[in-house]
Amino acid sequence: MVRWTPDDRAARLLQPVRPQLDRAAGLLPDAPPLRVTVGPLSDPERFWSLEQPAGKDAIIVLSDRLEHGIHHPVDVDRPFALDRWRRAAASVLEAASTRELARRTGKVPGPQWWWVGGAIHAADAVAPEFGLALPDLATAIATGSPGTRPRAGIAVMRAWQHSGVDPIRQVVYLLEGGVISPAEWARLGQWVLGPSGLATTLPAPVESATEAELGFDELVVAAWTWQAFRRPPDPRGTFLEVEGSGIVEPTWVQSGQELHGMAAAAESAIRIRNAAGAPVGTWEVASAEGFGQVVGARGVRFTFFLDGRLEVVLADAFVGPLAALAMAEEVGTSGVCTGTWRVAGQRWLRFDALDTHAMTLHGRTRGRFLLPAKGFGLAEWLTGLSEAPWAWQEGPADRLVMRGRMRGTDVEVRLRKEP
Repeated sequence: MVRWTPDDRAARLLQPVRPQLDRAAGLLPDAPPLRVTVGPLSDPERFWSLEQPAGKDAIIVLSDRLEHGIHHPVDVDRPFALDRWRRAAASVLEAASTRELARRTGKVPGPQWWWVGGAIHAADAVAPEFGLALPDLATAIATGSPGTRPRAGIAVMRAWQHSGVDPIRQVVYLLEGGVISPAEWARLGQWVLGPSGLATTLPAPVESATEAELGFDELVVAAWTWQAFRRPPDPRGTFLEVEGSGIVEPTWVQSGQELHGMAAAAESAIRIRNAAGAPVGTWEVASAEGFGQVVGARGVRFTFFLDGRLEVVLADAFVGPLAALAMAEEVGTSGVCTGTWRVAGQRWLRFDALDTHAMTLHGRTRGRFLLPAKGFGLAEWLTGLSEAPWAWQEGPADRLVMRGRMRGTDVEVRLRKEP
């Protein structure tokens, strides 16, 4: 049990809840005595501080803002707000639990959510009648950010507990150098913010975290934060890029659909950007492979515009195998093919509305001729681009590879970027 001795001010403050506090303190691990006093704190938003003078008993200083009114000013208007007497008792238990965590790990207590949330969890476990965790659980749902609101760390403890993991064991693991992966942090956040998760354990509904609007600027999510977001429909579809230690789900949505997602930033902040969804710029076809053969290419340039337009310019173009080199010397195709592109997945796109009417097949040397190209040759090949979605990947040295299917066969097209 924890033995604690209040001075006169603390005794007056704690008198209405003294029996419950004595019982709860008796359930905590045995430890050296604690002295409890009341005074001003350097941070007026805090409820208590723990001082450990060398060679003396630890001292819990309760905020003097608890001596007046019904609530500490921080608790005013909070969901499930504790009255000042329960808040004072909760503070004694949290401070005692913090000291025990420090003793067990040999670490100096800090302001991080794992210290604060772990202490709240331990205090709540021995005094459930106080409901001391409820205001901070509501804060977690309303902000999604234990990183900026450390008392919301109690929600992480509840999420671990829900999944069958001992929260205090996890806190000790973190204090001893353990890590939380972005995938685990995202999973915890899904339960904390999800409609069938933490909210269902509370005695009344609480306001959920605001859904951020993701426009064309980047969205920065602070470390140890879960952030719901919305991206309005875009004719091209939406494709997001993520920088930092975190996870965003989902990262894409098809043309004309609204994207609703959640970002989970673990040990560092993350940046979410609206990517183009296609390799914007002009690319010249260098070679291709499909139908059991490698083919060379001449005079075919793809231009992907940011607004979703596609333009393919053929200038005396030819695509074919080595065996067709003789034909390449005799004929070419010229003209402009227009169309559109749209997002079909993470680095996948789909081509639509490809128009090859303006393309002609022509002779290159003697016996020059000029024929509409639609229906055969390169015009037919370009029309086939719209049969299925294409994966794309930019590589080193300004190279681009597109992989898709034409007429039931896997095809790879290799391109190089034009300056």
